[in-house]
Amino acid sequence: MKPADVCLIVEGGYPYVLGGVAFWVDSLIRSLPQFRFHIVAIRISTQNPVLRFELPPNVVGVDDVVLDSHVLGARARGSRESALPRIFAGFRALLSGENASLLETLLREIDDNKFGSKALLDSREAWRAMEGDYDALFHNLPLLDFFWAWRFLLRGIINIAVARLPDARLYHAVSTGYAGLFGVRAKIASNRPLLLTEHGIYTNERRMELCSADWIYESGASGYGVDSRNIELRDLWTNAFLAFSRIAYASADAITAQYRANQQAQMQDGASSEKLRLIPNGVNFERLSSCVRIRSAQSRPTILMVARIVPIKDVRTFILAAEMLAQIVPDVEALIIGPEDEDRDYAAECRSLVRQGRLERVVTFEGRVPDVMDYYPRADVFALTSISEAQPLALLEAGAAGLPIVATDVGSCREILGLADDPDETDPGGFVVPTGDPRAFAEAAAKLLLDRALCAQMGAAMRERVGRIYNQTRVRRLYADFYQEHLGGETNPHKVERV
Repeated sequence: MKPADVCLIVEGGYPYVLGGVAFWVDSLIRSLPQFRFHIVAIRISTQNPVLRFELPPNVVGVDDVVLDSHVLGARARGSRESALPRIFAGFRALLSGENASLLETLLREIDDNKFGSKALLDSREAWRAMEGDYDALFHNLPLLDFFWAWRFLLRGIINIAVARLPDARLYHAVSTGYAGLFGVRAKIASNRPLLLTEHGIYTNERRMELCSADWIYESGASGYGVDSRNIELRDLWTNAFLAFSRIAYASADAITAQYRANQQAQMQDGASSEKLRLIPNGVNFERLSSCVRIRSAQSRPTILMVARIVPIKDVRTFILAAEMLAQIVPDVEALIIGPEDEDRDYAAECRSLVRQGRLERVVTFEGRVPDVMDYYPRADVFALTSISEAQPLALLEAGAAGLPIVATDVGSCREILGLADDPDETDPGGFVVPTGDPRAFAEAAAKLLLDRALCAQMGAAMRERVGRIYNQTRVRRLYADFYQEHLGGETNPHKVERV
């Protein structure tokens, strides 16, 4: 069978989960019909593998890699037995953060020896290796906590190492983490190019999750001394994810980010500046820019948010800001478009907050809608209150529709609005405010809602910026050239910005 042109490797998303990165993957595939794609979807067993996207015709296959599946594999007998010390020593170095490059050795040894849980999780040698790692690194905490973390991380590496490898002319991982690790394994096995794209910085996102995780026990035994040799469970997970990123950066032929701040973070985690490229998100500017305001003297001043109702989008802050905004802007309306089924408890908390504040006339949950473009003409201002973002498509789409924006100062929001340190940008498309500050958000939104001239000026600036920089047609050419460059065909590499 003819190999795919591109094997796209995605963790925890497309084609089973809706969201920004998943929509980006779907849009990328559809915008490049000249390339044949094979998808590797990395997930855990509790994630329901029901397609949430209709696969485009240029997707030739989908493989699942389930990180917590149970692969028995071969026993460590005969010549295979000598590989165990190298594997377990490499895994200890990974957990301690000593040597990320040993991940490549781990992947090779597991694959070459066809090891699975029999040899690496359920054997006497595995138990002794786990005990040794615990005594050396983690003896200040309960053994059981360490055991499950140790086992899950090693099982994930095993499943990456033994998964079927689709035949492709190049491999493109859409994050570091487990997707990047699969990409490293693909490059080892095939000696074909590995490209890496990060929307958000994987290690930063995992650090944020680990800091707020209520399942992680904090012993306090590591103390505050610089010479302390004890580490916490949180450090163990952080070391592993950082190692995943470093080996992906080292192995990739080229690394793309969507904005410059992310490139700085990539270099801090070990990425070579020579490999870095900038390719922003792109939106269908021609369609979105066709939106025409539907306003009349009777229209209510309206602020619109399009987001999943989940904690990272901080919808609570938007609701609190709407309550304050209602005291400043008479008869204001705050619309929230987005699914509520990803975190039902959080969605229920948000609805309860509306009831407690008696904001039913101000805040409306629209849920999923067939086409968000039906709402842009009704809105005056677009809102984003997230506590973490990369380059949010929601902002780009709203900007293309001519809406001025109030956004938290996360990811590339400042850059999108023309507020970054760029002497060529003199006409901003809105305001950025601190995260978790509903008063600052309400005051910025009020400036726009109470000044129609400023609102129109900033909306026009957003539409111009999106059309010039984030137009899907331009971005499509950048990715086509990027792929073709590494597939050995004609290309225009100067179009893809270097650092």
